[in-house]
Amino acid sequence: MRQYVINTLTGSAAALVASAAARALPQPVENGSRLYLWFYRFAHFILANFDKAQIANASQPGGN
Repeated sequence: MRQYVINTLTGSAAALVASAAARALPQPVENGSRLYLWFYRFAHFILANFDKAQIANASQPGGN
């Protein structure tokens, strides 16, 4: 049981750090690198920051 708690806390802390790192990325510029735009959106998508990844939400009218 103790190992489970330690693993859960460690995983949660790692997820928070990764999410904070992704949110610290600067917004892509209009005519910037397409690779950076892809990386920016991919990082936010994987970390479930859908508002930053600009993923359409089908449950709301108009997409987002």
